[in-house]
Amino acid sequence: MKKNFSRVFCAVLMVALMGVVGAGQVSSEELCIPLGTITLSPPEDVESKRGDVEFPHDAHFNYSCKECHHTWEGSDKISGCSVSGCHDSSVPLLVTEPDKAYRYYKNAYHDMCINCHKEIQGSNEKLEFSRKSLDKPLPKTGPMGCVQCHAKK
Repeated sequence: MKKNFSRVFCAVLMVALMGVVGAGQVSSEELCIPLGTITLSPPEDVESKRGDVEFPHDAHFNYSCKECHHTWEGSDKISGCSVSGCHDSSVPLLVTEPDKAYRYYKNAYHDMCINCHKEIQGSNEKLEFSRKSLDKPLPKTGPMGCVQCHAKK
């Protein structure tokens, strides 16, 4: 069921974009966006102390893809974070190579996700204390603690 919905979503999105940018310029591969939840796991050679993270990808659709997929150019296929040359290190490089600390998969996820959730929380607090009348509910703040994200092992 999910797979069929994803295919329909991709097809509808492709047709809509072809009307905007012209037929033949966009392939269906570039438009497929994973719906629902994506399971984030450590690299195979890592024995994790915590369980996998169930990431609600579709809950983040109101953000630009480049917020997380920061090296994506907009036309090529989007890769996951742990691809070769990106955040593929399974060992912390903080001590041995501090300029490459971002390559450690755990740093990349924690810095990106937790820092974004903290920014949302800070913005919400400023709005709440500003005494402005709010027309709509404030955005939900994502999890910021270990047990809020990681499944029990």
